[in-house]
Amino acid sequence: MKAKPQVEEYEDRRQAPRVAVDGRYTVHLDPCDGRDAIVCPVLDFSVTGLRLKLPEDVALPSDVQILIGNLSHNARIVWRKDVVIGVDLVDEHHDIVY
Repeated sequence: MKAKPQVEEYEDRRQAPRVAVDGRYTVHLDPCDGRDAIVCPVLDFSVTGLRLKLPEDVALPSDVQILIGNLSHNARIVWRKDVVIGVDLVDEHHDIVY
């Protein structure tokens, strides 16, 4: 008889609840290295970060700028799976209260 695979407990370490928008909105990701900003659909977001889909598998630095309208946010890519990335809005972690 085959042993059942162990299911690992997943600890959600998010600091704020996420809202799924499934690509209905876009932001511009500026790699800050001389290339043009990349238009990325937003898959979900919170006050502290975003999950974005890149248009193609492209190399990016860890520290980037997220442009939302006329606002620019300092950001850090904290995880990546193929063309989907998790972006931390590094300036938005102050005074999160639930």
